[in-house]
Amino acid sequence: MISRNLINKTIAYFEKYSNESFVVTPSLPILYFGDLSAYQNSELKVITVGKNPSSIEFSKTKEDENFSFFRFPLWNNRQYNLVEALNEYFEVDPYMKWFSCFEPILKGMQSSYRSVDGYPNIALHTDICSPLATKPTWTILKREQQKSLFEEGFEIWKELIEELQPDVMLISVPRVLLHGIAPTGKELITFDKTKNGGKRKTTYVVTEHIYPLRSGKVTKIIFGQAANKPFDTISSEQKVEIGQTIINNFNL
Repeated sequence: MISRNLINKTIAYFEKYSNESFVVTPSLPILYFGDLSAYQNSELKVITVGKNPSSIEFSKTKEDENFSFFRFPLWNNRQYNLVEALNEYFEVDPYMKWFSCFEPILKGMQSSYRSVDGYPNIALHTDICSPLATKPTWTILKREQQKSLFEEGFEIWKELIEELQPDVMLISVPRVLLHGIAPTGKELITFDKTKNGGKRKTTYVVTEHIYPLRSGKVTKIIFGQAANKPFDTISSEQKVEIGQTIINNFNL
């Protein structure tokens, strides 16, 4: 379970920034996406990592500003039942246009965000910069806005990872964020073909890193360059190959 201390810290962080013009209103702090209980019961514990939640988690389209909790129908903003509301995300109305970018890698690892896919391991998604949805997107936020949100948001993420104790983290964010937690790494697998089978101008390199936890456990980090979306410039088949390589190389 997620500790009450971490939940309280996340709620306090949300309340601190919820009235800022760049934070989606109404919204809730998305500490993680997915079924926590199913994740904890999985033999292989996999977490994916992005920057921060999209405003589209609270709207039907990017242009729509009629924000609501339709993806989090169990949310009660008086009770702050965060875990209950977040656990149902992938069973209700997930924004799969974005999360589908990670799914082929997960499937190569016999994992998925969704129980309906039938894989034995259930993954969670987390965000390294902040659990708060912003509009504009993180990249377009002013530097001082990013800095303000990141200072506490990053600490919340690190505490979350300590509690979740993942075996593997799949990360596709700007390299500067990766280097903040894992400055060195080595090549895991490369691709010199595009999605369409043509020759790539630049080889796509997937790297492996380590992230030591306070418990003594060492989590594997797998990093791939993002584009508009995670691992966005390689094919689904190549992503499956990444997942299979992770399993084979690390005897998971």
